[in-house]
Amino acid sequence: IGDWLRGPLRDWAEALLQPDALAADGLLRPEPVLAAWHAHCRGGQDRSVDLWTVLMFQAWRAGWR
Repeated sequence: IGDWLRGPLRDWAEALLQPDALAADGLLRPEPVLAAWHAHCRGGQDRSVDLWTVLMFQAWRAGWR
């Protein structure tokens, strides 16, 4: 998943991780999520497990709005 998030799924992930989308319901704070995303994209840390959880939540929310 980590490589997919840096590669073919990157555009999809970045759309779901927009600060306004993360903060929309007041459930997520964009700053720590985006810090994890940027660390993951730089390759310094594999944060794919944490990010995948947030991405699935965001995708679910987008589908039920």
